[in-house]
Amino acid sequence: MKKNTVKLFMLAFAIGGSLTAYSQTKEQAAKILSHYDLVKTRELVEELRIKNEKSYNRAMELAEANGWPLVIKMDGYNQTLIGVTEDDEPIYIQPYNDAAAFTARVNLINSGGSLGYDLNGQGMIVGMWEPGKVRTSHNDLSGAVTVKDGAVFDGDNTSSDNSHATHVAGTMIGRGAVNQNKRGLAYQANMFAYDAANDTAEALAAATDPNQPILVSNHSYGWNPAQWPEWRRGAYTSESAAWDNICSSAPYYQPVFAAGNYRVGETKDWLISDGTSKNLVVVAASERIFSSNPSPSAITMSNFSSYGPTDDRRVKPDIAADGVDVISCDSFNNTSYTLKSGTSMASPGVAASLLLMQQHYNNENGNFMRASTLRGLMIHTADEAGLYDGPDHRFGWGLIDAAAAVQLITKDKTGTGALIEENTLNQGGSYTKTVKGTGGKMKVTICWTDPFKPGSVNTGSNNSTTPVLANNLDVRVTKGGETFFPWRLNNIVDLAPIKADNNVDNVEVIEIETTEAGADYIITVTHKNSLQGGIQNYALIADGITNINGVSDKENSLVGVYPNPATDVLNFNLSNSLATEGCIITLYDMQGRQVKRVEKFVGSIDVTDLNSGVYMLTVELPSQNYSQTEKIVIN
Repeated sequence: MKKNTVKLFMLAFAIGGSLTAYSQTKEQAAKILSHYDLVKTRELVEELRIKNEKSYNRAMELAEANGWPLVIKMDGYNQTLIGVTEDDEPIYIQPYNDAAAFTARVNLINSGGSLGYDLNGQGMIVGMWEPGKVRTSHNDLSGAVTVKDGAVFDGDNTSSDNSHATHVAGTMIGRGAVNQNKRGLAYQANMFAYDAANDTAEALAAATDPNQPILVSNHSYGWNPAQWPEWRRGAYTSESAAWDNICSSAPYYQPVFAAGNYRVGETKDWLISDGTSKNLVVVAASERIFSSNPSPSAITMSNFSSYGPTDDRRVKPDIAADGVDVISCDSFNNTSYTLKSGTSMASPGVAASLLLMQQHYNNENGNFMRASTLRGLMIHTADEAGLYDGPDHRFGWGLIDAAAAVQLITKDKTGTGALIEENTLNQGGSYTKTVKGTGGKMKVTICWTDPFKPGSVNTGSNNSTTPVLANNLDVRVTKGGETFFPWRLNNIVDLAPIKADNNVDNVEVIEIETTEAGADYIITVTHKNSLQGGIQNYALIADGITNINGVSDKENSLVGVYPNPATDVLNFNLSNSLATEGCIITLYDMQGRQVKRVEKFVGSIDVTDLNSGVYMLTVELPSQNYSQTEKIVIN
């Protein structure tokens, strides 16, 4: 490959001070970080930082030798040189250039919404990485944005990159200081803003910050697939793997990426780089909807949003949101607004919606969800969209519905027809739970943060269908002799979804259209082959069920906890395969306050001094990288 040929490795924009008190207490931040291997995380942060620095320095060296421009002026945006690939090809980044709130149904859960919630992002912080700089003095952003890496607004009010960054920030957290119709989806949240050039190292550092670990971030940029070899489109590459490593290292952190704006007609397989990661939320841009309960035919795709799937036929993008003619802040002056379209505008709508889901879950439970639970909840409650029932390569799992997700969290808390569980599957283990049908629709979802699989990075093979899944979990629902399977994309050309064994996605969704009222349905979670690391955390989400407090059977669970509900004592059984050294048993109330802690293995603990209610129990064996969390009821 000629070194003097400029490849535009572009971050495509999907057009799209001081902070108030953060909702995370120090105890909650510590609890989140207790699930991370901070030594390995810091090592990975440094590894990513050094890689990015070397890439940038090499780019500057080759730019001088080969005459590469540092900035390329395009029609409506700039491309900025930030590094090189392994083959010394220059990497240029660029932007991907309240309807959004209505389409995501966030207006129903904001203050004054018809559902009676008060979710505006109070005390929450969202991260944002952008090639441009945010005009932090804008009336709708003043005091709400902290620039973390020195990329402060440079006064250039004509820069399309700065306009893009300011617009994306406003879509998420704009205050609506003068006009509430122009406020963001999480308009009382705050933001940490970064330049996109060193995003991987900065994102992992922010997600593991000991004081304020971020839970959600938005990235409205990416490569232009038209300017790269065909084999890279849909391929799982080193860039995809980097983000999967980040998500595995910080399992409560959910990055959200725009899918890109490069489709012409019905062209498939135009996702590239970050867009093919397993654990990111990748967002497509739909047209605005005009109903809070739209039919599939009412949800239409934009004429630009890039389609999936990945080469191994995973469902990507994951979700769709409004990305057409979104109004938000502009960088021209402190009172300016503009309309923009692109997956860049859809992505921040999803990021803000996820932030509100985390806010409500914490309000209800006193702790935050793992990212896999959050992602699974988003997928589980999405509105059906596209030409077929089930997922597709255009809308992913459908149109985001933040209101439905928030309502399901409430149903789980009150025990009224839904459940959200965070479980752990051990090597060779299985999990079963019996629920009863309601006579209507039942839906069951599992989702997990899948680790990087060694040898899965594609280095030049075109349309490789080899699965990149590391841990292959399975969910089934059975009634009598009947078995219900999850959705997956068909491997043939039309990609129509089918219900069958799924060996590629790290989310599985079962939909049973009509259940038999009162009949027993058994949910079973198992795995194929070996689990990398011998263990896999996952989320289980279900609705359209009754008897949700029925007995669950965790076969081969390494730690048994009983009885549940408990009255006097909680008993523990530890698998013979586990050593007891360093065992930590902690009990939290639903406000996240620690009420009991034992730093050794014991056969039982006395709970007679605790009030009746719901508690969260964690059993940790740090030396064996094992953690188990249970919801405990004390009568």
